[in-house]
Amino acid sequence: MPDWLVVYLGQIQGSIVKTLATELRAGGLGAALLAFSLGALHALTPGHGKAALAAYFLGRDARIGTGLRVALTASLLHVLSGFTAFLILKFIVGQVPSLLGRGSPGFTAFGYGLIILSGTIMLVQSLRAQRPHDHAARTLTAGIGLLPCPLTISVLGFAWIQASAWMVGLVMIAIAFGIAFTIGIVALCAILARWSMGAAIGPRFAALDRGGRIVQGVCGILIIAIGVYTMSKLRF
Repeated sequence: MPDWLVVYLGQIQGSIVKTLATELRAGGLGAALLAFSLGALHALTPGHGKAALAAYFLGRDARIGTGLRVALTASLLHVLSGFTAFLILKFIVGQVPSLLGRGSPGFTAFGYGLIILSGTIMLVQSLRAQRPHDHAARTLTAGIGLLPCPLTISVLGFAWIQASAWMVGLVMIAIAFGIAFTIGIVALCAILARWSMGAAIGPRFAALDRGGRIVQGVCGILIIAIGVYTMSKLRF
């Protein structure tokens, strides 16, 4: 993603955060809509596993329900892990990261390590004739969900300090659904693209299962490459 676009998205997020802060203090339900918008917009920025998610669903047949389940589960895990990180920072470490802070490199490495593992599982499954299991999907979901996000941690922390308990829960759910909306679209596009490719090549190739496993293996390698490349950019 171009730097200018990342900066532009960051400016929009900043405006939403300021408005959300005011709405949280007032206790208005508009905070839910703002939190949803913030989650959906923030998921467009790098670091939310969208490339790995697209590669996964391009590499294997999946139902739309599966794509939505992975997107929603990963988003809920992302928000819950962010809230847990806030509680640890607030009550154990005694500090909260700023909105411009960076996530822990070690935690980021752990998340992308799970993504690499999911690509490895996917690659191994492509070498077998039997129907693959859901181990790669679960590992990918965990990898995406555990990627740290200082913005999510800070927003939830502010909601904890400024608002009531039910508002904190409302913000958590709204942000999770916003993130799920964006990465869910990525998953659905990949699933539909996979279906389109299958419909196009199905009448021409009798050994469609073998061809599908080849695509799955290539996408598994791509997921591994995405994880390794991202980890190589981390600064410990």
